[in-house]
Formats: sequence, structure tokens, C-alpha cells
Amino acid sequence: MNYYEHHIRDYDAATAHLSWDEDMAYTRLLRWYYRKEQPIPADIKEACRQVRAATKAQRDAVATVLKEFFVLRDDGWHQDTCDDAIATYQAGEPEREVKKANEENRLRRHRAERARLFKILTDAGEHAPWNIKMEDLRAMVERISGTNPETPPETKIGEPETRPATAPATPATATQTPDTSLLKEERDSAGARGEASSDYLGDPTAYGLLAKTLRAVGVDVTPGNPEFRTWVDSGLTEDEALAALKSARRSKPEPEEIPWAYLASCLRTNRQKAAAGVPPKPKTAARKRDAWSQKLDEAIERGLQPARRTEIDMGVIDATGDDS
Repeated sequence: MNYYEHHIRDYDAATAHLSWDEDMAYTRLLRWYYRKEQPIPADIKEACRQVRAATKAQRDAVATVLKEFFVLRDDGWHQDTCDDAIATYQAGEPEREVKKANEENRLRRHRAERARLFKILTDAGEHAPWNIKMEDLRAMVERISGTNPETPPETKIGEPETRPATAPATPATATQTPDTSLLKEERDSAGARGEASSDYLGDPTAYGLLAKTLRAVGVDVTPGNPEFRTWVDSGLTEDEALAALKSARRSKPEPEEIPWAYLASCLRTNRQKAAAGVPPKPKTAARKRDAWSQKLDEAIERGLQPARRTEIDMGVIDATGDDS
């Protein structure tokens, strides 16, 4: 047993006459009794050893408590209250095991569903916080895929699975929607062959598509960013975002990620200038720009990935993508 009920008022009333050592001896004997789920050893010396009674005063206290509160039988010192509590606990052990197995099964199914829903969001270019609630996570997946993510019915340990006794001879195809989702193995093999598993999900969202494009050219942004989503809703296009990135790189030419907040400030400045009618600066030969920014502009136009941008910065390849 890991715990037992301790009624303080009853205990104090029954042990008010005990000395300090006798009260400690009684407490340790009770703990040993419940933890071992068996009576105290009949040999008093062994009982003293089990409850760590080292001095003569402690050993005398153990002997006094055993004789007053316990009954000696063939298998050891018994107490009816302890025996009843242990018997009740052991009688409920099978039910506790079933509850524990059901809880483990529920947690396993919960983790599996959560992993599956996060995989759907990732494939669609979306992002969700790691501690998002399940109902919110299901709502996001439903919004992306256009279908309600079904949760398999929970089957408890010891209960039969509920299945229809017989299947209909002819399915009503007119009222059914074909399941076009690929199995995991099929999706993996399709990805290995370079095929797009378009039937796994609907089209990626505008947030996910633009976020992927920006991340590929060095912007630290996720589709779930509230400010980013507000910009997309207001009509932010890929061309406008890349133009703002060029402006950001002129101020921060170092080969590092551009925070979305910084890019958003550049976007805001560009829109304010456009609203005020400020013409863009002409590109002249006299205008100087550092070599890395020029290569970055060309890399953005070619759609090179971040890894290639690093190679450009290191001089391994030029902006055209050819080895130097």
C-alpha cells in the first residue's frame, strides 16, 4: 500500500498516554504494517530491527506498543484495523489495474492523435503552439482540410469492441464520400519518388505558402504569427514582401535571418511612402551597394534556398548558381 487513512482525533485519543519513544514506535510499526501488507514479525528483536529501534529505550518502546495495541498470532503481531484496511485494498487491486490500463490506453491514443494533427498542419505549412488545446488543434485541421478530423472511439480494457454485426450487401454510394487520404506508407513512398500527395490534404493556405517563400530567403516567420496573418489578410503579396526584404537587406546585409518584426516595419514604411506618393529611388550606376546584397537580390529572383545563400556568401558559387 502507498497510503492509508489516518484519523488524527482517534489516534490522539488512543495514544495520549504514550511517551515520545512509544508514540514514534507505534507510528513506525503502523507504516511498516501497511507498506508490507503483512503483520509485524513475531520476534520482537526482528521487529525492532525492521523499525530501526537502536537504543534500549526505543526497543522497550516497541515491545510495550506491540503488547498493548497488537495481538500475537502464529504468523506475527496483528491488528484488526490494519488487517481490514489491507484486505479492502487488495480486493480492489484488479479494478485499479484495469483503470490504470485504460488511462495508459487513453494517453497513448491522445498522443497519437495529437501527433497526427500536428503532422497535417506541418504538411500544410501551418504552425500551432506546442501546448494548444485539442479542441483548438482539431478546429485548425478542420479549417485547413475542410473535413472534421475524426477521433477513433476509445476502447477500454476488458470491454468488447463495438462493431456492426453484418455489413450491408450493397453500399449506398450515392450518400458516401470516398476516402482519398493516403496511408502513411503511401505518402512516404510518394515523397520518395518526388510525387506530390495532393490527395492527402487540400491546397495549402495563403499563410503557409507565403511563409514558406519567406523562410526560404531568410525571414524568421511562421504561418501562425498573428501579425503576419493580419498582413496577409490585408493583401500582402509575395512580390511586395520580397521587395521589402531587399530594403531590409540594405540595412542589414549580414547573412543572418531577418526577424518578421523587422520586415514588417519595412513593409509599413514602403506602404506609407506609396500612400504619400513618394517615388521609388531610381537605380543608377552611381548608386553603390555592397556585393552581398546584389547577390542576394539575384538569389531571391532565382528562388535559391537558404543553404545556397550561405554558399553565395562564402564565395563557393556565384549568384547564377554556377560553381566558382
